[in-house]
Amino acid sequence: MSFTLTAQARSLLGRQEGVATLAQLVLAGSTRAEIRAQVDARRWTRWGRHCVVTHNFVPTRRQLTWVALLDQPPPVALAGFSALEVAGFRYFGREPEAIHVVVRRGVTYHRFPGVQIHESRRFQPIDIVRADGPPRLAPARSALDAGAWQPNPRYACGILAAVVQQGICTPEDLSVELEYVGRIRHKRQMRLAIWDVAGGAQALSELDVAGLCRRFRLQPPCRQVLRRDRAGRKRYLDCEWTLPDGRVVVLEIDGSHHREVASWEADLRRERGVVTSGRRVLRATANEARYDQAAIAADLVAIGVPLH
Repeated sequence: MSFTLTAQARSLLGRQEGVATLAQLVLAGSTRAEIRAQVDARRWTRWGRHCVVTHNFVPTRRQLTWVALLDQPPPVALAGFSALEVAGFRYFGREPEAIHVVVRRGVTYHRFPGVQIHESRRFQPIDIVRADGPPRLAPARSALDAGAWQPNPRYACGILAAVVQQGICTPEDLSVELEYVGRIRHKRQMRLAIWDVAGGAQALSELDVAGLCRRFRLQPPCRQVLRRDRAGRKRYLDCEWTLPDGRVVVLEIDGSHHREVASWEADLRRERGVVTSGRRVLRATANEARYDQAAIAADLVAIGVPLH
């Protein structure tokens, strides 16, 4: 016996990547007998307690995301890294991790392999973004949640810098959201990181320099300063200070990628262009910026960076 989906069912499955609950399909015009026949014939696959995937091969990550959402009691939404992933976020080249889902505190939910369920007292239907993809929390809330779930405050702050750098949200978005999150882990460090990111910090090493300046009471630098070299090309400098006597000091932080030959040579060419413009360049590794801040601070003071 042939089976044809209604236009309403086809539209539903198109929006939800080929995934739906039994109740949704019935409301869209299918009968339970028709659904059961597709599953028994192994054309469709049952997933979770309430869902079907309308094919018989391995579901995609996006389809598993829909299953993780649809099989839980509403309200439900993607959270943390999973919500940011839908918004286009990529964190330091990591492969996608567990699917993060938020539900209300105290509800009975279904556990899935590879799905992390987070219960929240402050989660309301109004918090959910429903346009263009799976239901999810807004980027600022998602970034703060992802940071709070990190064991190390350094990585929590790195997430905030990365979401701003990638244009997912603004420092102002993060600052406003931080006022409503209540008590969360790393809140103080993330607040300082938001201030630093608003001032131009775009990487973990630059956040370390900002912390260095606070710790040793140095004047904060200008970050990611746009300059032109002798050939007129645009160059961005990590941190720059204009000293009281008019001299300009630049601190360049080298991450691990700077050790690659191509990056090293490009950095040297850029440094020559900066030096010939009259600036004094100091270089440090990202490891020094984190673990040997006293030595860097002493060098900055010695070259004339004023106290704040």
